[in-house]
Amino acid sequence: MALQVCILRPDILLLFPRYAGAVFADACLKGLNGVPDVVECSFVQSTVTELPFFASKVRLGKNGVEEVLGLGQLSEFEKEGLENLKGELKSSIEKGIKFAHAN
Repeated sequence: MALQVCILRPDILLLFPRYAGAVFADACLKGLNGVPDVVECSFVQSTVTELPFFASKVRLGKNGVEEVLGLGQLSEFEKEGLENLKGELKSSIEKGIKFAHAN
């Protein structure tokens, strides 16, 4: 059904990142206002893996990201998938860091 909607209305794809941004902005504002236990996913500098940045759940608070939460228990399938994507992710992180330093 969702695929059919996207084929019939390609402009609908523009709404997904906007909605995600709105949800994250709302969570940030809640955290900054002292609402307890605000948890969202974010791509942040972390030690969750050996990569310098990773997307995982974070606890938001008055100081922004107050805690980076781990990945939890992964199945063998998930562990294998994670290992397979690390090379691509590392390359993307390096490109992003170079871009940030250049601009």
